[in-house]
Amino acid sequence: MGAFHPQVVHFAVALLVVGVGFRLVSLLGRPAWIGPAAAALLLGGTLATFAAVKSGDDAHGPVERIPGVRSVVVEHEEWAHQTRNVFGAVALLELIALALRKSPKAKLAHVAVAVVGLFGVYSL
Repeated sequence: MGAFHPQVVHFAVALLVVGVGFRLVSLLGRPAWIGPAAAALLLGGTLATFAAVKSGDDAHGPVERIPGVRSVVVEHEEWAHQTRNVFGAVALLELIALALRKSPKAKLAHVAVAVVGLFGVYSL
């Protein structure tokens, strides 16, 4: 799976950046479709982060053998794990928001998703 790492990572990045953007726009209340779209993008993007970390772990052996790049690859790997974990929290918050969708607390959960999602975008 390591050979597909660049494609998997770019897929995850695109889904998550757009998902966080959509979640921020959804806090304004319009258009109505943007909230469900944000949820789908964030949940799908989070799943893609797990695939990205797996493919990166599969690819790192040969790359680390290139002289002088080991420290950069290790740092890249640490950021990847952090990003996966942050978006894992985003996905959990998004699922909580879905469970609370008929409650007034859903808006608070969506705000939490947006705030934590911004930290995730920084990690990306």
